[in-house]
Amino acid sequence: MSLSAYPNFPLLSLPIAAGIAYAPHFIRALIVIRETKKWNNVSPRGQVDKVESKMTKAAWAMAKRAEGAHLNGLETLPIYYGAILAALQAGVAKDTVNFYATFFLAARVVFNAVYILNNSQLTALARTTVWAASIGACLKLFLAAAATKY
Repeated sequence: MSLSAYPNFPLLSLPIAAGIAYAPHFIRALIVIRETKKWNNVSPRGQVDKVESKMTKAAWAMAKRAEGAHLNGLETLPIYYGAILAALQAGVAKDTVNFYATFFLAARVVFNAVYILNNSQLTALARTTVWAASIGACLKLFLAAAATKY
């Protein structure tokens, strides 16, 4: 489906970005459930650390990376939301906003995958590069908004 089907795609991208940020939280839970056959929803934030001894080292490390990806996604959301809203308020060209919104969303999906599956310094460098690209998309939107006369 084309972006033209959604005339206000940048606004639609806001909940999509939130979904991408929360996806690693659910992945973390699935990893823990797969390894331990249970999930303690009474204290979910400390769940991964509480069950470390019941998980393989690799699964525990992956669950911790999923937790990190989730937190990074939450930290990035306000920057993205601000960039989209600034661009829309300033009247930045629709194609420009759509491009950077799509780029950001794609970068965040790649970021999550690379972060969670990371097992080397090279992959960690790729993760950092993808993170920088996603922040760069936000910066481009802020700069475009600042350069637009309205």
